[in-house]
Amino acid sequence: MTAAGTRATLVVRGCVLALALIVAGCSPTPTPISPANARDGASWPGPPMAPVVAAAPSPAPSSSASTPPSAEPAPTAEPAPTADLEVSVIHESAVSHIPTSVDDRAWEPVVATHPTDPDRLAVVYQHRGPGAACRLNPNVRISHDGGRTWRSTRRSPTGRSGRGASLHAAIAWGPGPNGKSRLYWTNMTVPRCGDSRFSLTTTFSDDEGATWSKLRVERRTPPWVGGFPEIAVDRDPASPDYGTVYVGYNWVARGARGPGFRLLASADFGRTWSSTEIAPARSPRGYRDWWRIAYRLRPDPHGGVYASWYQADLRRWDRTRILSKGGAANVGRLAVVVARVDFDPKAKTFDVGPSRIATTVKETSFTLGGLSASGTAGNIRSDPMWLHGIDVDPATGRLYVAVAGYGSAADGRPRGTIRVGRSDDGGKTWSFATLPAAPDAGGHHRSSIRPNLVASAGYVLITFHTLDDVHSGARIGAAFAVSRDLGVTWQIQRISKERWRAENLGGVVNGMGLRERAERLANGDVFWSYGDGFYS
Repeated sequence: MTAAGTRATLVVRGCVLALALIVAGCSPTPTPISPANARDGASWPGPPMAPVVAAAPSPAPSSSASTPPSAEPAPTAEPAPTADLEVSVIHESAVSHIPTSVDDRAWEPVVATHPTDPDRLAVVYQHRGPGAACRLNPNVRISHDGGRTWRSTRRSPTGRSGRGASLHAAIAWGPGPNGKSRLYWTNMTVPRCGDSRFSLTTTFSDDEGATWSKLRVERRTPPWVGGFPEIAVDRDPASPDYGTVYVGYNWVARGARGPGFRLLASADFGRTWSSTEIAPARSPRGYRDWWRIAYRLRPDPHGGVYASWYQADLRRWDRTRILSKGGAANVGRLAVVVARVDFDPKAKTFDVGPSRIATTVKETSFTLGGLSASGTAGNIRSDPMWLHGIDVDPATGRLYVAVAGYGSAADGRPRGTIRVGRSDDGGKTWSFATLPAAPDAGGHHRSSIRPNLVASAGYVLITFHTLDDVHSGARIGAAFAVSRDLGVTWQIQRISKERWRAENLGGVVNGMGLRERAERLANGDVFWSYGDGFYS
């Protein structure tokens, strides 16, 4: 079982780089390590990185309802770091409670950072348990102290609507009317429990979840079993699209040969929405169908938004088995694709750029057939289609992506590696580098999987999971990599010495890392939310 929430903070000499780790089901108080788990005894690289130092655990997550501050700081530009950038882990805290059973588990945490206050955070994660509509509750929790303590929102985003929620809620915090902030929530919802007609749904709160606006159900696309929505807000005061909210999700039109990418944009703080469609990248000859998922949105500091996704080009896509790629003979290409979209807030019109391949994903039995990673008892699917990292440097507009690959061990290398790409021309051309492998432990390699990426002035940060390359008893860890030279060279560090057995994650939907996010705070720091099973 898992839950949600550990936080760790990375300090940068000269400015502060905060890496918050949301661990599903983690205890905020000292807990003995069970025999099922183990400390990391590998030798991780040190200089020029500062040593990773885990501070004493924070108090238990707060359940008291605190009121939001009456005044909010004005938006400012991000601070520029000093040249001698160093990073170290500072503290951890739990976001969700320890689950008492598989039915009480939590997973897929997504973090929203406040647009002007680095101490205010929100995390949504999926909690399956009694008392929730359709036994599924996308729980939203708020912190006013940089993630050290947490409280649940007074009301659920779905409220008394009677609609049931899907597994993949997402949130974003942005500027709101009258100089205040607004917390946005999106998910796929159904008219009633047991229904499979999921529709994109949005709502927002101006008081940190004490009240929510009436649910808005998107009717311009037909309901279906998918969705997997993403949400982002342009929070750069210098951007011509400042305050614009973007939502993206997959859907299927009648007669379509694969899922669409519907992009919504709102220039009036989520009250009305304009829509457009982003086409898939052109497929190789003979592969007319496609499958798309893992939609990401990152606002461009010059206006507009970058959209990215995973795309499998297929001879035939089976609507009854939407996740299946149909085997090697059915696949023409696996890739991560990027498109840039301009939005005119006044005219409410779009200019959708071409969909370009950022990089391809190597075809292996794991990336073609969705096989579980070795040694995980079927609980960890290492297929990179579920998660890739993307961000835009707020100072330069430079675009970065992080994409994982996973296959057979060969030539002394781990099964799983992460490649990081950089584009200086809006995604037209790319240069890639491979992250260094995590240190070996116990005579075996460790794979790197499920990356998130944050770019800021002076650094690029990748958060990811490590996975033992063994035939049984594989353990999972959390790590990060930082680059100070535009992603050419990297230094990696673990988040914590604690690791947990993958086989303990019974009942988890697609294992850890399926839906995780790392985001910049208002002061340029970073907060990462992730799921684990350490206390399973």
